Amino acid sequence: MKKREIQILSLVFALLMGMMAASHSVLALGRNDTDTTALQQITDKNAVSQIFVAASDLTDENVSLRVAWWGNQERNNTTIRVLDEHSTLTGANLTYEYTVWTGYVESLMTQAAGNNLPDLIQISTTDLTDFSRSGQLLDLQSYLDSGVIDTTAISEGALCAGEVDGVLTGFVTGLNTVSVVYNQAVFEEAGVGAPADDWTWSDYLETVKTIYEATGIPSDIPFLTEARWVLESMVRSYGYDFFSSDDDSNEAFLPWTEDETVIARLAAVLSDIYERIQEGFFIDPEIQMSWSATEDYYIIQGKSATSFILNNYYTTYCYAFGDELGLAMLPKMDDGTQSGMYALPSMYWCISAGCEEPEAAASLINYLINDTDAALTIGMDRGVSLSSEIRSAFFASEDTDVYTKNVLAFVDHVSETVSAVTPPDPGNSAEVIEVMKEAYLSMMYGDLSVEEGIAQIIESCQ
Repeated sequence: MKKREIQILSLVFALLMGMMAASHSVLALGRNDTDTTALQQITDKNAVSQIFVAASDLTDENVSLRVAWWGNQERNNTTIRVLDEHSTLTGANLTYEYTVWTGYVESLMTQAAGNNLPDLIQISTTDLTDFSRSGQLLDLQSYLDSGVIDTTAISEGALCAGEVDGVLTGFVTGLNTVSVVYNQAVFEEAGVGAPADDWTWSDYLETVKTIYEATGIPSDIPFLTEARWVLESMVRSYGYDFFSSDDDSNEAFLPWTEDETVIARLAAVLSDIYERIQEGFFIDPEIQMSWSATEDYYIIQGKSATSFILNNYYTTYCYAFGDELGLAMLPKMDDGTQSGMYALPSMYWCISAGCEEPEAAASLINYLINDTDAALTIGMDRGVSLSSEIRSAFFASEDTDVYTKNVLAFVDHVSETVSAVTPPDPGNSAEVIEVMKEAYLSMMYGDLSVEEGIAQIIESCQ
């Protein structure tokens, strides 16, 4: 029997029991038969009316919603599965618009220009600000206040990560964080212990050197294709936010670029990484850039000691590797005042401003984040659940593998260190991130000096 049918029958049973109780109370009053019969008829009629009203509230048969997301085939399959189940439960008519990442945002922009955005939209951290400021997204706060979206098991710090200019336009799908994954067997062979939470970049570079000299196994160049993640961990260990929250000041767009001491320290570490590439301690950037499929990565083949990843890739790496990989925090700067670790939104669920059934769309968000079956089906694909209850359900489920439990435990551990989740990136941040990416690649290839590469990054936001 379907959940929807069970819910309706349970409600009918509860209301009938209430009707019988009301009837018994009338008889106990000792009134005459005529009064009792009349009152029972009224009670019966009201109860039946309540049944039909309550039963109809469980369905949204007149609701139609368009849902859009990007992803690979696995994400598409699991998302469709849980959305189909929601349709079965509620009677809502859901249509799906999904594609790969390439061209996804451009398609949304085209739809926005024609006032034809889907109702519920998956939006990235780099695009939330632009869509919000252009008036394309609804404020979700009223649906939290009314309880349509239940946030009782979610921390306030995680919710604020979807605010743009103080308005909650994005609901975080799940948390992500940066991490170092490492081959535990290689570490043991080299006689190197597991990384400590407070290890520094000097510790990391010495570890890479020791392992290479003992085993001949190099390490991945840290975040070679995503410079932002490695640079952000560095500047955060000095207490800086990576991006300024004030878009009106170009000079403060990257606030840490005004600190000459921080710039000098970053240049020193990046120079050390480049020198270790020349010495063979790190993989040749030409080889690392050639990887496309998961199976290409040297950490999967046992030919790399360490790699830097976003933690939502961890289970995929472990399955491809065939065993558990170690998980560690990113190193902090040697003279840093705090950990460089940070939690970030994986992505957001947003309701378009033109949605004709916003409460139904909000109810669908609630289902995706709070329904245990839906969450277990989706897994960690959109990040680690914000809900402590859902995370507990993952730990308790017999179907949850050890790799997923490792990610859950790691994110919980990082959350004890990190006070809040990073906010959405400022508008037009994508261009600056792209400059960082190209400059970092050029530095690691040796096409640019470190000083020249950092200068390009600074110039990109002036």
